[in-house]
Amino acid sequence: MTLPSPSPSSPAAPVFFDASGKRWRRILSCLLALMLLMVLSVVMVLPAATAPVHSGQQNQVATYPRQLLDLQDLENIPRIGVDLGEATFHRIATVENKDGKVLLKDPFSDTVWREATPEESKLIGASPYVVEAYGKTKERTLMLTFDDGPDPRFTPEILDLLSREGVPATFFTVGDNIVKYPDIFRRIVREGHMVGNHTMSHIDFWAHDDAFNRQQIIGTDRVMRAADNYESRLFRIPTGDPENNTLALLQSQQLGYLHVSMDLDTRDWEYLPEAEIPIPELNGEGHIVLLHDGGGDRRGTIEMLKKFIPQAKAQGYTFATLQPLLPADYVPQHSVPASVEDNVTLAALTTYLVTPNLLLNWLFWFGIGSLTILTFLFVVLAIINNRRQKKRRWEEIAESEWPLVSVILPVFNEELVVAKTLDALQASDYPRLEVIAINDGSTDSTLAVLREYAESWPGLRVLDQANGGKSAASNYGIEEARGEIVVTLDGDTLFEPQTIKMFARHFLAPRNGKEVGAVAGHVKVGNRRNIVTAWQSLEYLSGICVTRMAEGLMGAISIVPGACAAWRREALLKAGGYSHDTLAEDADLTLSLQRLGYSIVQENEAVAWTEAPLTFRGLFKQRLRWTYGNFQTLYKHRRMLFNPKFGALGMLTMPYALISVLVPLLFMPLTVAVAFISLSRGEWQAIAIFSAFVAATHLLISIVAVIMVRENPLHLLMVPIYRLIYEPLRAYVVFGSALRALRGSAVGWYRPERTNSVILADLPGQTTTPVSPGPLSPSTT
Repeated sequence: MTLPSPSPSSPAAPVFFDASGKRWRRILSCLLALMLLMVLSVVMVLPAATAPVHSGQQNQVATYPRQLLDLQDLENIPRIGVDLGEATFHRIATVENKDGKVLLKDPFSDTVWREATPEESKLIGASPYVVEAYGKTKERTLMLTFDDGPDPRFTPEILDLLSREGVPATFFTVGDNIVKYPDIFRRIVREGHMVGNHTMSHIDFWAHDDAFNRQQIIGTDRVMRAADNYESRLFRIPTGDPENNTLALLQSQQLGYLHVSMDLDTRDWEYLPEAEIPIPELNGEGHIVLLHDGGGDRRGTIEMLKKFIPQAKAQGYTFATLQPLLPADYVPQHSVPASVEDNVTLAALTTYLVTPNLLLNWLFWFGIGSLTILTFLFVVLAIINNRRQKKRRWEEIAESEWPLVSVILPVFNEELVVAKTLDALQASDYPRLEVIAINDGSTDSTLAVLREYAESWPGLRVLDQANGGKSAASNYGIEEARGEIVVTLDGDTLFEPQTIKMFARHFLAPRNGKEVGAVAGHVKVGNRRNIVTAWQSLEYLSGICVTRMAEGLMGAISIVPGACAAWRREALLKAGGYSHDTLAEDADLTLSLQRLGYSIVQENEAVAWTEAPLTFRGLFKQRLRWTYGNFQTLYKHRRMLFNPKFGALGMLTMPYALISVLVPLLFMPLTVAVAFISLSRGEWQAIAIFSAFVAATHLLISIVAVIMVRENPLHLLMVPIYRLIYEPLRAYVVFGSALRALRGSAVGWYRPERTNSVILADLPGQTTTPVSPGPLSPSTT
């Protein structure tokens, strides 16, 4: 059988490759159309969504309230009307002197509210405007008002209490809370209570500009209609005190709202949750009572109400909403149709206020749950598999009975390291061995080094070919191999002496009733010189010793690394050898063997030391190729996904690999945005808990891996900072690979710069200063 080789006329193009570029142009056209649609939608809806719902007749420019207030000293504004602290409503009136009369007018229409009394006229003097307090509650009538809700814990408790007592009330709600808890808002309305506007986020009007202040009121109005078709023109200033919050008072008037004051303040917000709030004293007068159902722990408020309401009833008081005091135009309306602008406002605010928390909670529990289950499963399976391998007794085999092994070594421009690789192979304790080195059109002195080495080692055969890539060179070697077992490695990889024998023994007996098609070895980082290589060393250790050992027990190994692997030559020929249509040719070949029904096993005693990238730039380039190759492989073998025919491989390993790609693609940008929003609000606890849990889980896996193969415990020092490298790397490779797949562009082979820094202890002929593959160096790049 002849293995395939790449050629210009070959019909097999790489997976995702699109030489025409049409796919990318179509994608760009769709994205452009979507962006234009979004921009047009915003342009069409935003002006209407931010426009006032109740427009006045005049002076509607957003800057007008400040301009009017600037006409006099804010500390000396005349206050007229009902005595301080007894008024129901407040408003600002402009002053007009006409025919010897002092008229109080609506600043936003030509309406004259009333004529000032002689006493008021003297107080007004030359002032251009005044603050007027007016309205008074009927005797022995209490109007309970609750600010800052709805709150998911305390508002329902208060509603339950009001329902038991048959008491109606008025709730001045915060728009953000309506968005977060629309069901509670709807319950307030449904149970006959009245609702007023308390701004979107309980702001200080003086601390913000006019546009922001207006939207705080308008937005709350819109979400009320969108949430329950409810419209209210009642407004209460956050923190109250309208006579000193004249900007908020005037801006709410400009937007058509009536400011509701209070004359009995329980000051419940001042008390600690466990403190007893004094019951307000009643004197027969009617009152608007200020309480709170949100903005803090309101257990004290609820306990006080349980006593206050029965006592008030016993004194002959009745309870009402604000409706008896309201002009007809200001009575809240039910069943008001929500406009497109209302629904868009609610949707936008829900996306900002609710979706991030929902997503974060979902990701939190999904991450915690899946990580817990998979970690427990993989750790247990890995430990079981490791114990089984250690307990297994291998038959003694005479040297002449070991099968012939052909080691395939494809090289391209490896003159610095290839001699050392051959030294390690020559030091192998395997008795029947041939090495086939394939020079893949190197432009340096690699071929000369190989030929010179072959002169002193008869077990080495040197083949030469025009540059065709690693897959073509490997296939050439497989064709020329005489052994029934083929071992593969890279030009910079050093095998320990026992490695080939540890590989070969698995091919002498079936595994779970199947012929062994391939054995995956244990690749270790041999140049642990800085934080980059130390990170990779821990990654290799935990990935191989736990994940692949667990997969091996389930018969679900999806990647046999070409840098340290053994293959049954017959299986390679049946699978067609290494393919040229993916960059993860080893993963591709592994799945092909699985489809053919061969068993794949992991052997931790088959150890190879490799040279890992020394820089972040090199690491990112290498992992981009790996990840893109895995994209290609998953797509190529997609019929194996969720296919019970392939057992845990099709039902667990491959789906998990797919999820590990799709979840970051779909959720990583949103997760980052959610995390940023949460941190900006000071909501860091969930992120911190999840990060600590992930670190603890990784620590557990790493400890098991270190113990399993008796590695250096200093690896564990990398665990606290592991995710700081992993997350940016994952984002880069996942999105970089997805972009390349969509573009259909070819991705070249990444070959890291060789530094000849891997040294295998006790290897003869070493000419460089050894760098121990044992302890991790604390130095950095």
